[in-house]
Amino acid sequence: MKKFFLLFLVLVAVLASVGPVSADTSVPGGPFSSSFAVQNIGTGTATVMVEYYDATGAMLHTSSHSVEVDDVLSVYVPAIAGLDAGEYSIVISSDQPVAATSNFSDADSGASYNGFGEGATAWFIPAVYDNYYAYFSEVYAQNVSDAAADITLSIYAPGNSTPVWTDTKTAVPAKSSVNWSQKDLSELAPNVSYSAKVTATGNVVSMANIYGSGTVSHQLYSYNGFSEGATTYYAPGLYKNYYGWNASLTIQNVSASEANVTVDFSNGTSKAYTIPSNSSQAIYIPGLTELPPGLLSATVTADYDVVVTVNMSNPYNRAATYNGVSEATTIVNAPNVMRRYYGYSSSLTCQNLGTVATTMTVSFSDLAFTETSTSIDPGDNWEVYLPAKAGIPDGYEGSAVVISDAAQPIACIVNSNMEDPPQNTQIMDQFYSYNGVNK
Repeated sequence: MKKFFLLFLVLVAVLASVGPVSADTSVPGGPFSSSFAVQNIGTGTATVMVEYYDATGAMLHTSSHSVEVDDVLSVYVPAIAGLDAGEYSIVISSDQPVAATSNFSDADSGASYNGFGEGATAWFIPAVYDNYYAYFSEVYAQNVSDAAADITLSIYAPGNSTPVWTDTKTAVPAKSSVNWSQKDLSELAPNVSYSAKVTATGNVVSMANIYGSGTVSHQLYSYNGFSEGATTYYAPGLYKNYYGWNASLTIQNVSASEANVTVDFSNGTSKAYTIPSNSSQAIYIPGLTELPPGLLSATVTADYDVVVTVNMSNPYNRAATYNGVSEATTIVNAPNVMRRYYGYSSSLTCQNLGTVATTMTVSFSDLAFTETSTSIDPGDNWEVYLPAKAGIPDGYEGSAVVISDAAQPIACIVNSNMEDPPQNTQIMDQFYSYNGVNK
């Protein structure tokens, strides 16, 4: 009997208009549309099944696809005939290992996140906001068990292990999704970065969206929740006035004890923090005078389990979030990369997590072109900007595989931006970031 591999996605406002379903996004703007990419990271041709569920748990559409090794299935959801406007949850099953990412966007904002390989009964959300310097958030949870489940969101203030706000969605149907908006919650104070925890009576997956208002109204961020923490995390790409980009690092203590945390940056700078249980610490990278301008990476270590996210933005309101990496391998997959594909171009940023220097080689689906790095020291990173590579044609959309040639563990992120003139200076957020997938 063949083993089947499962992935889960929450599609946020996926079609030309938003239907009246209970999990409607609170992100302003719209109408939003979604797309997703599924990369075959196995050893043989994959048969991929995709199932679409609404808020009642009803499966409204299914499709079957054949995907060759290292190739990618790209689906633009509004193009699916017979699927009405609304929000959906997706279950992807395959007879080969696969990796998936999802994008959602309207005319002037967009975000990206990774598919989930499995569910859990608890998820940690490092950053939730109610008017945090003009930013707000919402949290989604998808019930991936086979029976209805109660799902609870608890929100914690910095320095406090007791929640300031809790709410339970009862009897959430199997495979369906619910969400919580943090906007206008009287229990949350402005300009405070809170953290959250999702718990459930069955297996769920969880992700969060952050959106701006006022002068940052186009900025939209999405990131996956964490089902568990670790004592070491890596951030492959941090920015301090790097071609106008800046970043912030958020660390949430997911243990029951106060955590002592050290952040070691690739330039040799080290910073220490103490974070109470369930609380989070936000670190604005440009605010650290010890760091030089440019592209950096970081290693986060703690005496108790933590989780890490990174936010990025530039002056044109391009913005995105990716998750820190706690586990790594010598091979990383990128399900969706582009070079001037309808105006979008990608970069890959990979960090050497090993103990000795390594080189890295990246290859691309359907192309003979490969690129190999110089020697990358432990903790340092390597960036591949696709428009700078003559071996990748304009209009390219595909997948990529990065291999560490010295058998050292690596971690990668992928950024994609609408950056060719005249879009590159427009005030909008057509910028997406996601984590490379370990193989």
